[in-house]
Amino acid sequence: MKLLGGMPLIQYTIESARQSELLDTILVSTDCPEIAAFVNCFDRITAPFVRPAHIATDHTPMIEVVIHALNSAERNLYRFEYVLLLQPTCPFRKPGMIDETIRHVVQQKADSLMTMRRIPDPHNPFWSYTLQNDKLQHVVPDVNRPTRRQDLTATYHRDGEIYIARTSLIRAGEITGGKIAGWLNDNPFEINIDTPADWMRAETLFNQWKDQTKNIFSY
Repeated sequence: MKLLGGMPLIQYTIESARQSELLDTILVSTDCPEIAAFVNCFDRITAPFVRPAHIATDHTPMIEVVIHALNSAERNLYRFEYVLLLQPTCPFRKPGMIDETIRHVVQQKADSLMTMRRIPDPHNPFWSYTLQNDKLQHVVPDVNRPTRRQDLTATYHRDGEIYIARTSLIRAGEITGGKIAGWLNDNPFEINIDTPADWMRAETLFNQWKDQTKNIFSY
């Protein structure tokens, strides 16, 4: 297990989940016996099944992992209305945000939710292009395109920190769908670790994040 700030990467997500007062059951899906043994050292959280090798590759769609976890959990007599997905590659969640998103999806009577951030105006889809055969094509075609920044419609992107979906949606093969609620994330320590450069940035962010959460999390 790779260490970030002296702690296994997955532990940041474990600690965030354990702080929640609204999560009924906290399960970890892994194909790694070492990670499973580590997870089972914590209260309120367990790794009760092993993820099969065929859905434990770098190219496995996340929905397949979630469906397997849901089916495995329900074979152990768990029953859920919603699944909340936390990916360990987003280690620096804001304290309390898990319960805030749960309350929001319930209040909105939504089928799914994702945390999101506003797309900076220079990268707004109305001003973006694809390049095909040396020819530029508008990402958003055939609209009255604003020419001034002040006239742009605000647009948002998912940031990967939290997804919530009804179990019926998961069984239909979707993590987001139906009535989708958005939760605007103002966490200043946004990071989704996917490359060595992301890891280096996470190491830089760690001390700042730790200073803000030292009274909540133990290290």
